[in-house]
Amino acid sequence: MIGGVVFSLIALHLVSHYFIAPKLMDMIIYISIALLFSLWPDVDIKSIGQKVFYTIFFITDCYLIFMDEYKFAAYFGLFIILPILAKHRGWTHSLWAMFLVPLPLLFLPLAIENNSGFSGIPFYLSAVTGYFSHLALDGKFNPLK
Repeated sequence: MIGGVVFSLIALHLVSHYFIAPKLMDMIIYISIALLFSLWPDVDIKSIGQKVFYTIFFITDCYLIFMDEYKFAAYFGLFIILPILAKHRGWTHSLWAMFLVPLPLLFLPLAIENNSGFSGIPFYLSAVTGYFSHLALDGKFNPLK
């Protein structure tokens, strides 16, 4: 968790120093997303990440059922069991998952705002940064391995 926050602070510093300075609320959102995605790779074992994400998943699935979105709730339920079916440090700890798992954050704003802009890019990059922090601290990018 600390690694996710530290990596996101470094990324925010670089972005705000060389590109644009995000507002305080935006920075809080970006750090929160990075923190969540720094926990995601361990969703396949009993961990803080698993408790956080499965609580979010449960609430989301209940909401979908409440809104009579049964088909979407079923697909969502099917999706959320995938990490449990995998071995630890399997696909959730892969480089491709680091880029693919956060993809909904890139496209969700498009669906919500119904425009053709890419306002989800900062959310996606925050998630990839958090995910990267977990993999890096786990030694996934260690050249000696």
